[in-house]
Amino acid sequence: MITMSTIKTRAAAGCSVLILGLAGCTRPAPQPSPAAVAPAVRVNEDSVLADATLSGRVYELIGNAPRQVVGIEGATIYCEQCGASTHNWSSTDAKGEYIFPKGVWTEGCPSCPARIWVGKDGYQDPTGLPKTTPPNPSGAGWREVVISGDTRFEMELVRR
Repeated sequence: MITMSTIKTRAAAGCSVLILGLAGCTRPAPQPSPAAVAPAVRVNEDSVLADATLSGRVYELIGNAPRQVVGIEGATIYCEQCGASTHNWSSTDAKGEYIFPKGVWTEGCPSCPARIWVGKDGYQDPTGLPKTTPPNPSGAGWREVVISGDTRFEMELVRR
């Protein structure tokens, strides 16, 4: 049987809950909705393994006029963002050609340049190379290339 005392007790309890709830009345921060469908390969929200390959040639220019382009065999190339495993190395064949494993990590910026390094004993960078953009490494051998889809990137070295 519900008495007037029971009604007053329930009303007081309801008001107490309401008052306590309103005392610190702030709206909860909106929660981000989960992504509908995430790609199969994803490290975090910023870096995605793009379906792309970096390849190209390391060469030297020989002669004065006309200059002849000759591939350099045995040059070493490092690409920080290339391949599913990242931090991959490649070397050039007899024609100076190289290729990295399929896939390039975008690091949240598909239009930003990837960091690569090239070198071979007895060779150095040509003069006048563009400086790398921070925070990319700089110094001898470092280059940058924007990899958009399958990309071919040729790099010159000069004999010391």
